Amino acid sequence: MRNLFEMIFEFQLLRGKEQLVPLDDDERVRLYGLGQLLSGERSDAQRQMPRLPYPTGVQYTMPGGFGVGAVKNLSGLGVAIATRKPLPVGARTVVRVEEDGTEYFFPCRVCWSRKEHSTGMGLAFDGVPTRATLFGDEDSSGIRWQAMGLRSMKLGVTAQGNEPKVA
Repeated sequence: MRNLFEMIFEFQLLRGKEQLVPLDDDERVRLYGLGQLLSGERSDAQRQMPRLPYPTGVQYTMPGGFGVGAVKNLSGLGVAIATRKPLPVGARTVVRVEEDGTEYFFPCRVCWSRKEHSTGMGLAFDGVPTRATLFGDEDSSGIRWQAMGLRSMKLGVTAQGNEPKVA
C-alpha cells in the first residue's frame, strides 16, 4: 500500500461494493484484511478503529462552493477536519484529499460540528469513493475535482436506521 489514504480508499470502496453486490472470495478476504490493518491495536474499546493524526490539507463541498480545512485525525471510518466553516450535523459533503500524485474523493456525512473553541467537524465516510491521477499542471486538478470526481460518486444509504456510524 502506498499510503494510509490508499488503504482507506480501498477499504471504503469494498464496503460500498458489498452493500450493492456480493463480494467474491478475494474481495471478502481483502476487505477483512484491510479492516484488521486499519483497526490496529485499539486502546479505546469504544471505537472500532483508532484515530491517527495525519495532518494534511483537504477541500470539501459546501453550499455555494468549496471549503478548506486540515485533517486533525483519521480512521478507516471517518475523518476530523479543522475548518473555520464547519457544516451542520447531518449534512452531506465530498472531501478531496491529494496525496502522492493522486486525488481521493470521499463522500461523507457530518457527525459532529463545532463552531466555538477549536472549530471543525467530524465526518463519517458514507458511500463509494473515487480517485484520479493528477495531471501535470495545477489548474487541471480543479477541473477533475469539479467535474470527473463528483460525477461518478456514489453516496451512502439515507434511509433511517441505515445511518453510517463513526468510529
